[in-house]
Amino acid sequence: MKSAVLEDAKKIAIKELPKPELQSHKILVRVKYCGICTLEQRLYRGDMKIFYPIVPGHEAAGEVVEIGEKSGTAFKPGDKVALDMVYRCNVCYHCRTGQSNLCEHRFNRSITPLGGFSEYVLVRPSQVHLIEGDLSLKEAAFTEPVACCIRSLKKIDIKIAEDVLIVGAGPMGLMHLQVARTMGARVFISDINDERLEMAAELGADRVINPSSEDVEKELKMATGGRGVDACVVTSPAIPALSSAFASIKKGGRVNIYTAYMQEKPELPIDLNTLHRSEILVTGTEGRTEIDFQQSARLLSFGRINVKPLISKIVGFDDIEEGIVAASSPDTQRVLLGME
Repeated sequence: MKSAVLEDAKKIAIKELPKPELQSHKILVRVKYCGICTLEQRLYRGDMKIFYPIVPGHEAAGEVVEIGEKSGTAFKPGDKVALDMVYRCNVCYHCRTGQSNLCEHRFNRSITPLGGFSEYVLVRPSQVHLIEGDLSLKEAAFTEPVACCIRSLKKIDIKIAEDVLIVGAGPMGLMHLQVARTMGARVFISDINDERLEMAAELGADRVINPSSEDVEKELKMATGGRGVDACVVTSPAIPALSSAFASIKKGGRVNIYTAYMQEKPELPIDLNTLHRSEILVTGTEGRTEIDFQQSARLLSFGRINVKPLISKIVGFDDIEEGIVAASSPDTQRVLLGME
């Protein structure tokens, strides 16, 4: 089978690897599409390292090929599925206390983490989520990132009729926008890219704001009776984005710093006494749990989240490096590796 193997930073090779042999407790899946996420971009650039060599890819979707006789599942060959490609041990403290997204062993070399940039993967039944209805496998490849957005918004306890600011209208910002709307929130979104804001408006944003030409804090205070928003998710690593979030939050509000800072690592732009007296809660989120993943698969299957506009480009194995570079561009939403 073909696989894209990252051998070192900025060194990726397309190799013929042995097709996994079916095991009695596992499921063999033919991968059709896998998203090129920021994780893969960071691994490629060398900003982040798990180990080398590694087959990247964790936003995968495909079809069931074979099912192990002891897998104990209702899956059948031909089923459309989304794959949870980040391993969970299910025995560490975090796994056993409902925080499997923080599993202590999720990137261990011995358990082959990731792997979605391969034509076939052998996975545990718990990693396989059924895609129902007419959802395409291209769209199903967004199950993992949508699950991360679900986890993110749960973490700041979004409630019906609350005001939420999403900072950044890239792919994660636009998925956060749609998930927040399914939770009943009024959603504001800010970005300096007008094309991205146009897409945000088309996907249901109640108000789009460009901080290059508008005062985000002023606009949000006017829209919320002077209070500020109930909650905010920062999806952009731009330093001004962080300041905008804290300037726009109300007393008793919640801020989730969803993005990672790989280059410049800013300090919180808020006085600790303000944090104390205004009871502002600050958190981050890492990945998603199995529950979030299942909910994502269902939301997408039911048509509640529209990811079609987020597919900017589909590349094959021969163009994988071009795809990774394109995925890093601010003019791009999501690039998929296609293996149809």
